[in-house]
Amino acid sequence: MRQCEESYQRSVIIFDIWYLLSTEEIDRISNPENTMIYPIRKFLLDKIKTFQIKRYIQLALYENEKLAFICAIYVYLKQEQFLKEKLAENEEMAVNFQALKNFGGKSLRPYFDAKYIEVENYPQQLALLQSTILKELQEIVIEFEQSLHNLYEQAITEASEIYEAVFGLINDWGGRVT
Repeated sequence: MRQCEESYQRSVIIFDIWYLLSTEEIDRISNPENTMIYPIRKFLLDKIKTFQIKRYIQLALYENEKLAFICAIYVYLKQEQFLKEKLAENEEMAVNFQALKNFGGKSLRPYFDAKYIEVENYPQQLALLQSTILKELQEIVIEFEQSLHNLYEQAITEASEIYEAVFGLINDWGGRVT
């Protein structure tokens, strides 16, 4: 069951990254309710949003959903690699991330649902845990921001190479160069 939940979470995050890369609109998670429920996910998406992608690839991402999806998967994998490395170096943060996973379920939204709040008090433990992780994550990202940006750049480059190997060259209108 845990593996299914992790797979679901992975797919949601990859979808968020794909949406962020493939549209110029404000991201889906930016409304206040989602920001409150998913502050860590929002923080990580904001880091991706501020990353400067080469212009011709950025333009192609807006026009080419396949390229955007491949890039989303690679960016997710590199971000996960970064987080796993940092968690291995920081035992307290690793414990906090594990505690957050223990809240389980496919979504944290039910913990903030009005029905849940009527039965239980506001999920203070969850909110405190998210706040603690977010502060730790902010410190790590500030300290290793260049490393994270290098990983994002590497992800976009690798994804672009895979795309070009399968579908042809990328151009700035997202089509195929023949």
